[in-house]
Amino acid sequence: GLPLVPPIPFGKVLEEGAGLARENLLRIPPFLTESIIDLRESEDASEFTYRLNSPGLLTFPFLIHTHLGRVQFSSMSSTFGSESTTTSLLMTWKVEIRPFKVVGPIVEKMVEMVVTTIIRNLRIRLKEPGAKVVIKPPRGDENLSMGLGSFGSIPKESWLGGVLDSHLSDKRSTMDQTLSLIQPWTWGRSGSGDDDDFVHFKWQDGK
Repeated sequence: GLPLVPPIPFGKVLEEGAGLARENLLRIPPFLTESIIDLRESEDASEFTYRLNSPGLLTFPFLIHTHLGRVQFSSMSSTFGSESTTTSLLMTWKVEIRPFKVVGPIVEKMVEMVVTTIIRNLRIRLKEPGAKVVIKPPRGDENLSMGLGSFGSIPKESWLGGVLDSHLSDKRSTMDQTLSLIQPWTWGRSGSGDDDDFVHFKWQDGK
């Protein structure tokens, strides 16, 4: 779901992943490996803990000493009136990082960018399975598409699909859209980080 080469899974096949997930991932770039170190399941929740292995100066831009994350999925039921009940999925992603001091704020924004993108793509995958985004010429100019009307389509759950879908549905002013281009940590959110956003962050100093 990120604008990178798809990660390469390797290692032990995890039974909890229905045979589709492996214990480790290799991300290229920056040639960084991730490992799942714990898995837990209960009746109404499941979670896994992972770590980035040996990050450092050579794994730019992930300039951190350590990175440990825990992702939890839990179900929530809401009752409206006397009969209507809605079940939703709550995802909580906790990250413990020790960045190099001089790049702490940058690393925080990078984590936000990665997390929002992954969550946005996962949300689309679960809510709109198989959804596509049609690639059209600028302003629908059919002359540029040789009369075809479009250049095909790509999965909406992909990073590029999310960018195109956001652009097509973006009703903000030209100035706001231009400013967002230099704020990649906001990409993938449903808004600008207000209460209507489905992704929220809270940072705490571990000292």
